[in-house]
Amino acid sequence: MNYFESQRLLLRELVEQDIDDRYLSWFQDVKVTKFLEAKNLTKQQVIDHLRHGKDTNTYFMFAIISRESSIHIGNLKVGPIRWKHRVSDLVTVIGDRNYWGRGLATEAIKMGSRIAFEIHDMRKLSAGIYSDNLPSIKCYQKAGWIIEAILQGDFDLNEKILDRVCVGCFNPKYFNLNDIKKMKWPL
Repeated sequence: MNYFESQRLLLRELVEQDIDDRYLSWFQDVKVTKFLEAKNLTKQQVIDHLRHGKDTNTYFMFAIISRESSIHIGNLKVGPIRWKHRVSDLVTVIGDRNYWGRGLATEAIKMGSRIAFEIHDMRKLSAGIYSDNLPSIKCYQKAGWIIEAILQGDFDLNEKILDRVCVGCFNPKYFNLNDIKKMKWPL
Protein backbone atom coordinates (compact mmCIF):
# COMPACT_ATOMS: atom_id res chain seq x y z
CA MET A 1 0.00 0.00 0.00
CA ASN A 2 1.35 3.42 -0.97
CA TYR A 3 1.76 6.06 1.70
CA PHE A 4 2.16 9.77 1.10
CA GLU A 5 3.59 11.91 3.89
CA SER A 6 3.67 15.57 4.78
CA GLN A 7 4.83 17.26 7.94
CA ARG A 8 1.71 16.38 9.94
CA LEU A 9 -0.25 13.94 7.79
CA LEU A 10 -0.09 10.58 6.15
CA LEU A 11 -2.36 9.65 3.25
CA ARG A 12 -2.97 6.01 2.40
CA GLU A 13 -5.60 4.09 0.50
CA LEU A 14 -8.92 4.00 2.33
CA VAL A 15 -9.74 0.33 2.95
CA GLU A 16 -12.83 -1.51 4.13
CA GLN A 17 -11.28 -2.07 7.57
CA ASP A 18 -11.34 1.72 8.08
CA ILE A 19 -15.15 1.72 7.98
CA ASP A 20 -16.02 1.36 11.64
CA ASP A 21 -18.54 3.01 13.98
CA ARG A 22 -16.24 6.00 14.56
CA TYR A 23 -15.94 6.54 10.81
CA LEU A 24 -19.68 6.24 10.25
CA SER A 25 -20.35 8.70 13.09
CA TRP A 26 -18.70 11.45 11.03
CA PHE A 27 -21.47 11.15 8.45
CA GLN A 28 -24.15 11.40 11.13
CA ASP A 29 -22.66 14.54 12.68
CA VAL A 30 -24.67 17.54 11.44
CA LYS A 31 -21.67 19.86 11.77
CA VAL A 32 -19.42 17.59 9.70
CA THR A 33 -22.05 16.95 7.03
CA LYS A 34 -23.54 20.45 6.85
CA PHE A 35 -21.99 21.03 3.41
CA LEU A 36 -21.64 17.39 2.31
CA GLU A 37 -23.89 15.42 0.03
CA ALA A 38 -22.95 12.25 1.96
CA LYS A 39 -25.03 11.97 5.12
CA ASN A 40 -26.14 9.08 7.34
CA LEU A 41 -24.09 6.54 5.44
CA THR A 42 -24.24 2.86 6.23
CA LYS A 43 -21.19 0.63 6.31
CA GLN A 44 -22.40 -1.20 3.20
CA GLN A 45 -22.90 2.06 1.28
CA VAL A 46 -19.32 3.11 2.03
CA ILE A 47 -17.92 -0.31 1.12
CA ASP A 48 -19.91 -0.34 -2.13
CA HIS A 49 -18.58 3.15 -2.94
CA LEU A 50 -14.98 2.07 -2.28
CA ARG A 51 -15.39 -1.03 -4.45
CA HIS A 52 -17.01 0.96 -7.26
CA GLY A 53 -14.06 3.37 -7.39
CA LYS A 54 -11.60 0.48 -7.63
CA ASP A 55 -13.68 -1.47 -10.14
CA THR A 56 -14.22 1.48 -12.48
CA ASN A 57 -10.91 3.30 -11.90
CA THR A 58 -12.89 6.55 -11.73
CA TYR A 59 -11.87 7.72 -8.29
CA PHE A 60 -9.35 7.04 -5.54
CA MET A 61 -10.15 7.30 -1.84
CA PHE A 62 -7.52 8.07 0.78
CA ALA A 63 -7.56 7.99 4.58
CA ILE A 64 -6.11 11.14 6.15
CA ILE A 65 -4.04 10.06 9.16
CA SER A 66 -2.61 12.37 11.82
CA ARG A 67 1.09 11.52 12.10
CA GLU A 68 1.13 12.81 15.67
CA SER A 69 -1.65 10.51 16.94
CA SER A 70 -1.78 7.85 14.17
CA ILE A 71 -5.56 8.40 14.10
CA HIS A 72 -7.66 8.33 10.93
CA ILE A 73 -9.17 11.84 10.96
CA GLY A 74 -10.74 12.24 7.53
CA ASN A 75 -10.85 11.35 3.86
CA LEU A 76 -9.61 12.67 0.56
CA LYS A 77 -11.11 11.68 -2.78
CA VAL A 78 -9.53 12.20 -6.18
CA GLY A 79 -12.46 11.82 -8.54
CA PRO A 80 -14.58 11.44 -10.37
CA ILE A 81 -11.78 11.39 -12.92
CA ARG A 82 -12.49 12.21 -16.55
CA TRP A 83 -9.53 10.32 -18.02
CA LYS A 84 -10.03 11.55 -21.59
CA HIS A 85 -9.47 15.14 -20.44
CA ARG A 86 -7.14 14.29 -17.51
CA VAL A 87 -9.23 16.36 -15.09
CA SER A 88 -10.74 15.44 -11.75
CA ASP A 89 -12.51 16.72 -8.69
CA LEU A 90 -10.65 16.66 -5.40
CA VAL A 91 -12.71 16.58 -2.22
CA THR A 92 -11.59 16.43 1.37
CA VAL A 93 -13.32 16.15 4.72
CA ILE A 94 -11.87 16.21 8.21
CA GLY A 95 -14.47 14.05 9.95
CA ASP A 96 -12.93 14.14 13.42
CA ARG A 97 -13.84 17.61 14.69
CA ASN A 98 -11.01 17.44 17.27
CA TYR A 99 -8.71 18.15 14.32
CA TRP A 100 -10.59 21.14 12.89
CA GLY A 101 -8.96 24.56 12.76
CA ARG A 102 -5.37 23.29 12.53
CA GLY A 103 -4.79 23.71 8.79
CA LEU A 104 -4.87 19.97 8.21
CA ALA A 105 -7.46 20.15 5.41
CA THR A 106 -5.19 22.58 3.55
CA GLU A 107 -2.25 20.23 4.04
CA ALA A 108 -4.33 17.28 2.78
CA ILE A 109 -5.49 19.27 -0.28
CA LYS A 110 -1.87 20.08 -1.14
CA MET A 111 -0.96 16.39 -0.82
CA GLY A 112 -3.94 15.28 -2.88
CA SER A 113 -3.04 17.78 -5.59
CA ARG A 114 0.49 16.39 -5.78
CA ILE A 115 -0.80 12.81 -5.97
CA ALA A 116 -3.25 13.72 -8.74
CA PHE A 117 -0.62 15.62 -10.73
CA GLU A 118 2.50 13.49 -10.18
CA ILE A 119 1.04 9.99 -10.01
CA HIS A 120 -2.14 10.20 -12.09
CA ASP A 121 -0.93 12.95 -14.45
CA MET A 122 -4.09 15.04 -14.07
CA ARG A 123 -3.94 18.38 -15.88
CA LYS A 124 -6.43 20.14 -13.65
CA LEU A 125 -8.37 19.64 -10.42
CA SER A 126 -11.68 21.21 -9.43
CA ALA A 127 -14.04 21.48 -6.49
CA GLY A 128 -17.47 23.06 -6.06
CA ILE A 129 -18.04 24.57 -2.63
CA TYR A 130 -21.17 25.98 -0.97
CA SER A 131 -20.74 29.76 -0.75
CA ASP A 132 -21.49 29.72 3.00
CA ASN A 133 -18.64 27.25 3.58
CA LEU A 134 -15.99 29.95 3.98
CA PRO A 135 -13.54 27.73 5.91
CA SER A 136 -13.44 25.27 3.00
CA ILE A 137 -13.02 28.03 0.42
CA LYS A 138 -10.10 29.42 2.44
CA CYS A 139 -8.52 25.93 2.80
CA TYR A 140 -8.43 25.46 -0.96
CA GLN A 141 -7.10 28.98 -1.54
CA LYS A 142 -4.36 28.45 1.07
CA ALA A 143 -3.47 25.24 -0.78
CA GLY A 144 -2.82 27.31 -3.92
CA TRP A 145 -6.17 26.84 -5.65
CA ILE A 146 -7.96 29.75 -7.31
CA ILE A 147 -11.59 30.74 -7.62
CA GLU A 148 -12.55 30.19 -11.24
CA ALA A 149 -16.26 30.93 -11.16
CA ILE A 150 -19.31 31.42 -9.02
CA LEU A 151 -22.48 29.68 -10.14
CA GLN A 152 -25.38 31.72 -8.82
CA GLY A 153 -28.06 29.86 -6.86
CA ASP A 154 -26.65 26.42 -7.68
CA PHE A 155 -27.20 24.83 -4.26
CA ASP A 156 -30.27 24.42 -2.07
CA LEU A 157 -29.22 23.89 1.54
CA ASN A 158 -32.32 23.28 3.64
CA GLU A 159 -34.32 25.69 1.48
CA LYS A 160 -31.58 28.34 1.56
CA ILE A 161 -30.33 29.00 -1.95
CA LEU A 162 -26.53 29.31 -2.10
CA ASP A 163 -23.98 29.87 -4.82
CA ARG A 164 -21.43 27.26 -5.90
CA VAL A 165 -17.87 28.58 -5.62
CA CYS A 166 -15.83 26.73 -8.25
CA VAL A 167 -12.15 26.42 -7.37
CA GLY A 168 -9.41 24.95 -9.49
CA CYS A 169 -5.79 23.89 -9.36
CA PHE A 170 -3.61 23.58 -12.45
CA ASN A 171 -0.75 21.17 -13.08
CA PRO A 172 2.35 23.26 -13.92
CA LYS A 173 3.37 20.57 -16.41
CA TYR A 174 0.45 21.68 -18.59
CA PHE A 175 -0.26 25.29 -17.60
CA ASN A 176 1.72 28.51 -17.20
CA LEU A 177 0.80 29.25 -13.59
CA ASN A 178 2.07 32.84 -13.75
CA ASP A 179 -0.50 33.66 -16.43
CA ILE A 180 -3.28 32.02 -14.44
CA LYS A 181 -2.34 33.80 -11.19
CA LYS A 182 -2.39 37.20 -12.94
CA MET A 183 -6.04 36.82 -13.77
CA LYS A 184 -8.42 38.62 -11.45
CA TRP A 185 -11.08 36.50 -9.78
CA PRO A 186 -14.13 37.63 -7.81
CA LEU A 187 -14.67 37.22 -4.06
